[in-house]
Amino acid sequence: MPKQLRDTDLMPFGIHKGTPMQDVPASYFHWLWINGMRNDTRSDVADYIRRNLTALQKEHPDGIWE
Repeated sequence: MPKQLRDTDLMPFGIHKGTPMQDVPASYFHWLWINGMRNDTRSDVADYIRRNLTALQKEHPDGIWE
């Protein structure tokens, strides 16, 4: 079961490592999502994206999130 990341938790990896989750650009979350995270059921970050999908879609409406 993934740890439930909060907005104030730090991004655990990648170019935004150490940045509060709420400050990571939605476009980066979109990139992670379309590059495999949508199928990952064990990742803390994938869980965070799923729980915040509506807000991320509004922040990055040009992305295809399905």
